[in-house]
Amino acid sequence: MDSSALVTDPVAAVDRWRGRRRFARVGRVLPVAFLQIVGTVVASRFATVPVGTGAVGAPPWARHAFGGAVEPVLLGPLAIALLVAGVVVLPWRWRWPRSVLVVTLATTIGYALVVSPRGPFVAALTMAMANAWLRGHRGWVAGAAGLAVVVLPTADVELGRSSVLDLSAGLLCIAWVTVTIAVSELAWVRLERVAERRRQRAEADRRRAADERVRIARELHDSVAHSMSLINLQAGVALHLGGDLPDQTRDSLANIRDSSREALVELRTILGVLRSVDGTADGAGAERTPTAGLDRVADLVARARAAGVDVRLAIDGDPATVHGVTDRNAFRIVQESVTNVMKHAPGHRATVTVSIGPDVVDLQVEDHPVQSDPTHAPSTEPLGSTGNGIIGMRERANAVDGTLTAGPTTDGGWRVAARLPLLGTEPEDPDDR
Repeated sequence: MDSSALVTDPVAAVDRWRGRRRFARVGRVLPVAFLQIVGTVVASRFATVPVGTGAVGAPPWARHAFGGAVEPVLLGPLAIALLVAGVVVLPWRWRWPRSVLVVTLATTIGYALVVSPRGPFVAALTMAMANAWLRGHRGWVAGAAGLAVVVLPTADVELGRSSVLDLSAGLLCIAWVTVTIAVSELAWVRLERVAERRRQRAEADRRRAADERVRIARELHDSVAHSMSLINLQAGVALHLGGDLPDQTRDSLANIRDSSREALVELRTILGVLRSVDGTADGAGAERTPTAGLDRVADLVARARAAGVDVRLAIDGDPATVHGVTDRNAFRIVQESVTNVMKHAPGHRATVTVSIGPDVVDLQVEDHPVQSDPTHAPSTEPLGSTGNGIIGMRERANAVDGTLTAGPTTDGGWRVAARLPLLGTEPEDPDDR
């Protein structure tokens, strides 16, 4: 199976993540909206016979022991609008918790002033108070709770809809506020514990990753760096002692010396990065030699020409406009392709084309035999069946959500073509602004 099929589209991943967040913020409001609107409307339509007598239309907490029945409450357009307005603002509770708290408090109190309240008309205010408490606005919650405790039980008495206030009205409001704050505090403590466990796991993962990076750096230094140093040293000694060597041999030794020296510099840069990620080495030292990018393709082509490969380079655009992982991966793809030409098709003429657009970088490395040669017939071997070069190039392309194709040409050559998008900053979630 093509390894590109295993790569997740980052844009689609972000869209799915945002969709889940929108559902979490809007979907959770639906039960609250149903409870507040439908529950309040249903509760207001039923007449009840209280223990005692109360004024017509009095809420359950405003009943007292003088006989009489409680009539159904007629909800007008204004009362319905206040019930709906209280839940409409809830989806914005995470972005503006204090504003949503103020609006839901105003609509709840407004409803109590417009009509004698019954049923779960405080559902939206309960959710807004819990959200503000979890977001750390506890002073605002305390103020809203105090105002609700004072106004809601006394609204009927103050507006003349009931003559006597039962003590149970205030007790009911106090119990509602106390339970809301207590449950919110328990949820906050639980969330803090979960977040702390996540931080501990992330820190443990970082420590393990740092240890692994140091181990890799040590192994690279002990094996590859030592071997490259010996190659560089021996090539230099051979040049120094071989004054009577043919010019072609001296050129080859000089190329070996220069290439091994540059490989050592890049390897030391990589080792410095590996060791400085977790602060175990001086981070500034790792940046003394920049990581190879498209601005060094010309040097790469010059070294290939010095090694005897006929390479032509065409660059359309400014390599300085390409940055980050796209810049590095583009260079590595070109480097691997040119290296493959040097190893597997030394008698071919290669063409490197780099086209830098506003949004993508197009790369093409193509080689053709200088003259017809039956030994370079088009390959029928499945793509990527041998070696790791093509696999590595495709992985570099997939890492930036790009594409790469590679395959034989009709004249016995080989073509590698890649398209890499120019990556900017990570997409910003508008809900987090």
